[in-house]
Amino acid sequence: IINSATKIKFPHALHLNLDKCREIGLVLSRCKMLQELCLNGNRGCLGEEMLVALFLAEGPYNFPLKSLDLGNNQFGTRELTTILPFLKSWEALNSLSVEGNCINNRGAQLLAEVLDTVRIRRLSLNRNQISKEGLSCILSSQNARYLTSLMISDNEDIGSAEIDEIARFLSRATTSLKLLEVGSHRQCFRIVWFEKLCQSLQNNTTMSKMSIVGSLHGPIEIFISNEQRKNMEKYMADLMKSFGITCCCENGSKIDDIINSATKIKFPHALHLNLDKCREIGLVLSRCKMLQELCLNGNRGCLGEEMLVALFLAEGPYNFPLKSLDLGNNQFGTRELTTILPFLKSWEALNSLSVEGNCINNRGAQLLAEVLDTVRIRRLSLNRNQISKEGLSCILSSQNARYLTSLMISDNEDIGSAEIDEIARFLSRATTSLKLLEVGSHRQCFRIVWFEKLCQSLQNNTTMSKMSIVGSLHGPIEIFISNEQRKNMEKYMADLMKSFGITCCCENGSKIDDIINSATK
Repeated sequence: IINSATKIKFPHALHLNLDKCREIGLVLSRCKMLQELCLNGNRGCLGEEMLVALFLAEGPYNFPLKSLDLGNNQFGTRELTTILPFLKSWEALNSLSVEGNCINNRGAQLLAEVLDTVRIRRLSLNRNQISKEGLSCILSSQNARYLTSLMISDNEDIGSAEIDEIARFLSRATTSLKLLEVGSHRQCFRIVWFEKLCQSLQNNTTMSKMSIVGSLHGPIEIFISNEQRKNMEKYMADLMKSFGITCCCENGSKIDDIINSATKIKFPHALHLNLDKCREIGLVLSRCKMLQELCLNGNRGCLGEEMLVALFLAEGPYNFPLKSLDLGNNQFGTRELTTILPFLKSWEALNSLSVEGNCINNRGAQLLAEVLDTVRIRRLSLNRNQISKEGLSCILSSQNARYLTSLMISDNEDIGSAEIDEIARFLSRATTSLKLLEVGSHRQCFRIVWFEKLCQSLQNNTTMSKMSIVGSLHGPIEIFISNEQRKNMEKYMADLMKSFGITCCCENGSKIDDIINSATK
């Protein structure tokens, strides 16, 4: 059985000791046909003495090994030196994995020596300590051109030097590489590095897949066909979506053109931003010329002052005609809002602003009122903040509040009669353009007298078409108002009472009081 075994796989998370290694070494020494050996994931360090026991049990092995997996065993350069003669002796070896260990640049030089003698096709070095120096040794080795798969992600923090090294290798006419995995989960993979790698593929006829980790949007899987090579720049435009950036533009022959002509950039919901990623996004934004819509909604942590500075001050003031900005659910407050205030005031075309789900208080509302004094925003979403009557009054009395067509202010500080009176006064103005209002709080019951006030204020309002009230007895109320309903607002209010969790059974009723007084059920 042992003589004819072609594959031996020891269990993942094996807890090896010296005695077990000697036992395994004895088994291996009796193999004659072994082609695949997997010893991945020892719970402790696979030290030098243990490796000696594994690979030197009965002298050199004489089986035709093709695949060796020694990943996740916590060994380093010293241990690699121990098994170097064996690695060099297996001429048939075409797959080697030493991922998840502690191999540094000196270890990479030893692996390059293996590549000088053995034509390995698949080499996995993920999660080690290799930087540009070690990578250069591997890529310049004699048989590196025969590599078809190279996995080198999550080593030392990657930089331009490492990317240049990889790009040079990819652009060689002799390379056989089909699969490349690169990047690091510890840092943001910069868009300029992405460009370099894509550009190096234009003259590459073998590459079919490139996997990038550490992008803004998680791992990028890039599949490359001959058809895509014919128009690599167009393909790069499509790949921008994989980068966590949705660029909506008609044409673009170069990355700069793609970014310059992008009209919409949407970063993924629940994005986990850090300072490096914010600088990278800021760099992208600084190159935009036609951007109209930017969405940065739902960062998992607080989008702090330093990060906002990196986002919006990367290369000085932006000059794109932004119309819509979504900074919702980022856990920032008044201090952070102060940082981006000059930008909000400078975008004269801005007509939609969302800062919902943050920690904006009355002082923050005053800052937003300053924005409304200079910019004619049409849609303003302030849901789920900490704004009360004082802040609401500032916003509704701002110079351009009359141009608001949609205002969402639900789930702020607990609402009261003062807040309702403020809203009612705003709704009853002849100059208001408001069509949609969302008000109320899930934390408290929306009182019926407040409901009456809002409905009564609508009698002289000719623009409002929908009012959404949260916190009612019966759940959210969606109120749609037509010109026909305005003619008989009291009758409409009677019908709406049902939506309020109250069924009024009465023949007639010209006023709310009469409806309630004559209700029998």
